[in-house]
Amino acid sequence: MRTPLRVLALATVLSTGMLLHATIFSFADNVGLVTTFDTTTVGAFSGQNCIPYLCNDIAMVATVDYQQVYAASAFSGPMTITSVDFYNDISSGGNTLVIGGTYSVYLSTTSAQVGNLNTDLVLNRGLDWTKVGTVTQGTNTNPTLGITTNPFNYNPANGNLLFEIIGIGQANISNGSGNGYMEADTTGLVTSRAVSYTSVPEPASLIMFGTGIIGLAGVIRRKFNR
Repeated sequence: MRTPLRVLALATVLSTGMLLHATIFSFADNVGLVTTFDTTTVGAFSGQNCIPYLCNDIAMVATVDYQQVYAASAFSGPMTITSVDFYNDISSGGNTLVIGGTYSVYLSTTSAQVGNLNTDLVLNRGLDWTKVGTVTQGTNTNPTLGITTNPFNYNPANGNLLFEIIGIGQANISNGSGNGYMEADTTGLVTSRAVSYTSVPEPASLIMFGTGIIGLAGVIRRKFNR
């Protein structure tokens, strides 16, 4: 294959990937789930929220990327994190099981500030961004959702703490459709969040795009072989 053909084929694949995984909705606000890292609890119960464990509020199956930042001042000193706990708002009722999806959990130190997370979530991650665990769909969050993590060393002197969970193919469970809620801190004083939803291509779409790429490659090959 000649170099121009290789370049054009690569550009086609890259552009197709971007089309198939387009960000369809993202936001940042001052809401954050009350969270306990080992024995340190950050946030106080002042509201409720169902994202990211108990609802998907965009009316379609999607990949959810949820980040929550915690102020370094909420921690007394360096610690090794081995567990992360979130709390179900039992009084709200509703389904307490983690909705469908494949979930991975990450931690990092970050320079991002509470109340000022970037909606381009990649920019909030620190250099020590590390996958530390998983969450299984169907896990009961009542009374708590406990996540056992690989040890992560966090020193508040180096910045704030960033928690991130990415759920691939999260089920379409809209808020208000019988879902439950988690305890949330809505003050924006010690924690806040950023959320991004990315479309998940249907199998038929993948086949269509794949066929198109093959056809385009054939056209380009004939053109450059003339």
